[in-house]
Formats: sequence, C-alpha cells, structure tokens
Amino acid sequence: MRTILLLWFLLWIVLAGGCRLLDRAETAQGRSPLQPARSSPDSVALEIVWVRFPMDDPQLCDAMWQEIDETQVPPAVRRELANNGFRVGVVGGTLPDAIAQLLTPSGTPPDDEAVAEKSTAEMDTDERQNALLAEPTVRRRVLQLRRGRRAEIQASDVYPSLPLLVCEDRELGGRTYRDAQAMFGLRVDPQPDQTAVVELTPEVHYGSARLRWTSEEDHILRQAPLRDREIFTQLRISAPLAPGEMLVLTSLPEAGSRLGHYFHTVDAADGRQQKLILVRLAQVPPTHTFDAADDF
Repeated sequence: MRTILLLWFLLWIVLAGGCRLLDRAETAQGRSPLQPARSSPDSVALEIVWVRFPMDDPQLCDAMWQEIDETQVPPAVRRELANNGFRVGVVGGTLPDAIAQLLTPSGTPPDDEAVAEKSTAEMDTDERQNALLAEPTVRRRVLQLRRGRRAEIQASDVYPSLPLLVCEDRELGGRTYRDAQAMFGLRVDPQPDQTAVVELTPEVHYGSARLRWTSEEDHILRQAPLRDREIFTQLRISAPLAPGEMLVLTSLPEAGSRLGHYFHTVDAADGRQQKLILVRLAQVPPTHTFDAADDF
C-alpha cells in the first residue's frame, strides 16, 4: 500500500511541475535550441552529373578527349575498360568546351522547353504526350560520403532483359540478366594532402529484391532488400582527385552489347542518345582532421 501511495505522490509532482523541454528565452527570441546538423569530419562532397547528348557527336566522342587525361587510369585497367566499351579520364579545373556547352546550353530553348511554357489545356494530344515523355538533358546530385562508406550511382533504368558480352583477359563470354540495372559502386578515401581517391566499380543488379543480411564498415549485420548483383572488379576505376577535378565516364562508339553500352546509352523520347557521367570532387575534409586522427 505504501508503494502505491508513493507512486501516486511522485506522479502528482511530475504533473504539477510539468516538463520543460525548451529554454523560454531562446524560444522568445526566435532561436532554435536544436544544434544544426554537421557533416562528418571525414566526409567528402561529390557532385554527380548525368548528361545526355546525340549519339556519335564528333565533338563529344572525339575532340573533347584531347583535353581529358586518360593516363590517370592505370594502363591495364584502361585496356580492360576499353575492351568492355568504356572510356574514362580525368578533367582538371577547366572543362572542355564541348562539356561546358552541354552543362550550360545557350541559344534558343529547345522545343520541349517551349512546350513546357504552355498550359496543359493549350496542348493538343501529341504535345501532351511529348511533354510527359520529355526528360531533362542534365541531372545533378550532391552526395556527402564518408571514408569507406559505399554509395551507388544509377547508370541506367531497369532493362527487362540485358544480354551482355563481357571481355576478360581477352576471352569473350556472355550471359543474359533479367530485370537488370547498370550501377556504379562508389567509395572515397580522403587523403592528408587535400585530395581523395575516388573508386568506381561497374555492377549489374538484377532480379527481384529480397531481404538479405548486410553490413557496412561498422560490421553490424542488418537486413535490407537487395537484388542479386554481378560485380566487375577487373573494371574497378581508382583515381586520385583534387577539389574541382572530375572523372568523366562514357562509352566507346559501337559498344554493342558490352557493358559500356548499357551504362552509357539511353533510349530517350527523341531517339537513342549517349550519356556522360561526371563525378566531381567538390569538397574534402580539412587537414587538421587527419592531424587529430594521428593523435589516437
């Protein structure tokens, strides 16, 4: 009985006193007592850009590569990438003119922008259909990524069937994947000299998602819906980038049924087009982050 009376007494004190969650002075002055979210001290900021352009454009398929450093990728990896339909290089602070024009087009707006200015009621049936099918030529995403943490870059929509030819050690093999999607696995490793090693691995994710056990760098097992995946480790791209530099990835002409075709070709509303994927290093951790890590 004494225990019950004591519990009622404590409950009355709590209800009478109330719960003071926020400082009244801060609330009155319009300041939030919550601390702003901060990025991790070892995180890297990356800008991912997808750009579509007409197939076999001579400026984008040939001329611009005179201003792109392909030697940043080791020769053996570069050879394997070429055998599988990829072309990869690094751009410094100044973009090649052809890429700059794609990112900031000038002149009269294209037809799909002119159609977009009309209201739906003003469009005829064909214009409404074209407006729904229209896709942006340039898409951007900014990503904060910690050292060792895995992220994914989507390189294609889902193919109902993906008949793939793979060249490995000069041997040609093939397989067909159902409900497949081209993806790049992405990791970064910031360095004390204010650069970061950016690592991209081509992957094909296929089939239906199923609950699987997985773990990140904390080694804690979790269940997540994942598809089966084919990881092409022999095509892994690893390049050191300074802030402002970027990786440029696209396909070689006539990539056929090789990986480069599925990663960098898109069937758009206005016909088949080629695709650039740009990965730009926007920001790295400050140098003192590594100094502090050395003290442990």
